[in-house]
Amino acid sequence: MAKITFDENNALFALDIGTRTVIGIVVSMAEGHMKVLAQAMVEHQSRAMLDGQIHDIPRVAEAVQKVKAELEKKLKAPLQKVAIAAAGRSLKTRRCRVDQELIEDLEIDAMMIHTLELMGVQRAQELLEQETRQGGEGEKFFCVGHSVVGYYLNDYPITNLEGHRGKKIGAEVLATFLPASVVNSLYTVLARVGLEPLYLTLEPIAASEVIIPEQLRLLNLALVDVGAGTSDIAISRDGTITAYGMVPTAGDEITELVMETLMVDFMTAEQIKRSLWQGQDIRYQDVLGTEVTVACEEVMQMIEPAVENLASEIVRHILDLNGQTPPKSVMCVGGGSQVPSLVDRIAEKLGLIQQRVVIRNRSNISNLVDVKKKDLAGPEGVTVVGIAAVAARKQGQNFITVTVNGQPFTLFNTRQLTVLQALGLLEFNPRELLGRNGKDLRFTLNGKPKTVYGELAKPAVITVNGHPANLKTVINDKDIILVEKAVPGKDAVARVADILGNLPVNAQSCCLLNGQPAGPEQLISPGDVLEVTLTPTPAEKPSPQPGPAASALQGKPIQVTVNGQAILMEGKSEYILIDVFNYYEPDITQSSGMVEIKRNGNAVEYTETLQDGDVIEIRW
Repeated sequence: MAKITFDENNALFALDIGTRTVIGIVVSMAEGHMKVLAQAMVEHQSRAMLDGQIHDIPRVAEAVQKVKAELEKKLKAPLQKVAIAAAGRSLKTRRCRVDQELIEDLEIDAMMIHTLELMGVQRAQELLEQETRQGGEGEKFFCVGHSVVGYYLNDYPITNLEGHRGKKIGAEVLATFLPASVVNSLYTVLARVGLEPLYLTLEPIAASEVIIPEQLRLLNLALVDVGAGTSDIAISRDGTITAYGMVPTAGDEITELVMETLMVDFMTAEQIKRSLWQGQDIRYQDVLGTEVTVACEEVMQMIEPAVENLASEIVRHILDLNGQTPPKSVMCVGGGSQVPSLVDRIAEKLGLIQQRVVIRNRSNISNLVDVKKKDLAGPEGVTVVGIAAVAARKQGQNFITVTVNGQPFTLFNTRQLTVLQALGLLEFNPRELLGRNGKDLRFTLNGKPKTVYGELAKPAVITVNGHPANLKTVINDKDIILVEKAVPGKDAVARVADILGNLPVNAQSCCLLNGQPAGPEQLISPGDVLEVTLTPTPAEKPSPQPGPAASALQGKPIQVTVNGQAILMEGKSEYILIDVFNYYEPDITQSSGMVEIKRNGNAVEYTETLQDGDVIEIRW
């Protein structure tokens, strides 16, 4: 590959502002590959950051300024824009269970499942905001990802709800949020040193970008970025990063244990911790000025409780994010991952062989070329390269603006957003996506159960930029989303006349509703008992058997077939369709309120004249 020199048009500046260090890197991009042009690292001289959170803006800005100045000196060029990442300590994760009552025997479809997920995300956000209000924070949060831990059908766990029927569905949702104040503090630090934010991502997303590239995300993998203040986690499965999490313990807890036990200041304890991997005796000066030599094994025994606790917390969070199932492999980055025995303990607790839990460094980044520099070549230098990689791929897409039902919204773009995620961020009521079918009317007709079905609901209609869409449709900057709320169906209503259809009947004399005579306009209520007896009116009753002369005047009998049954019609000079019901009694218990009659395969009126041999079909 040809040598690449600094060019502001194809170079990208990235910063990893961590709890212990600030690492800056400038990479050039060509043909999909990155090359490190310059890099610098500065350690915080005080605890200006705790657990990945900026506490002292001026001092953090001072460290960033030193990194910026060193890079500009190496490049002999000014730096103006930078890509950064929010630390995992900023992530707030909440887990909650939501349930939804269903209409009986309704088949569960994808829309219902996705809506249930949205309800879970919103419920998790409500819980988080309630906690912050109680604490007096009043913080605003962005949902940056969620995963479904499990589904439930009638309170029983189930793998996939789609296609099933039941009275209640449920989901346990794990949602991750980022407080707006984190973004504000990072941007304030940049403004103090004359830098503009080019792109903002999350640290676990950045590390995943280069350690678990897209071609590996079909596998169920876990990435753990063990820093000084936090251990960030990302889970891949089914071609994407499905969940993010954070363990509020990391390398600093081990350092603090060394401080207390050996009576040293924080920086000395940090140096002792970092030298453990060498396996040699360690010389240091305690706070009383005494020169001390301690065996590496002795320090390892000393920090064993902290390492054990860190491994346990990491494993617990991995299992929570991955549905209580161990991933196929765990990839560790960050300076804290080099603590002796940590990866072995993680493997043991997950039930994985040791070769499945590994430390990754820059040599494992496939699109990073010409890796010759020894500085920051280990796991501590991975995340900053990931920040640059994410920014290069999504440059200019940090926040996106979409319009929902005519109202514009700005959304934090952490990954490919879908309509479902956007509606969750915008506090859209998920119940408006599901229409309730009208209630069925159930009663008894001539001793048999009868049901008149309620009207079906009109489902919600979603479009993106005028094209049909659904909750899983990916959205982009400036998209226009329209959501037409679902329309509930009307409850079933039936009168006595609706059940009788157009049959010739004296309703007062042949219809009993709950034992009382019922008129054709009387409404039927759930649980009613309707009894119908089809009795021809006097004008429609067969005439007495005529004598020979009368028979000649009234014509000959005819034979027709009604629903496969042969009927002999006699006693009249002419027969019309309605006369059929004097000889044939239909089963009105199968009525749905509408009757369809055909004569010789064609539609027919009740007054049409019948001919011998006609075939009549009566259907409900």
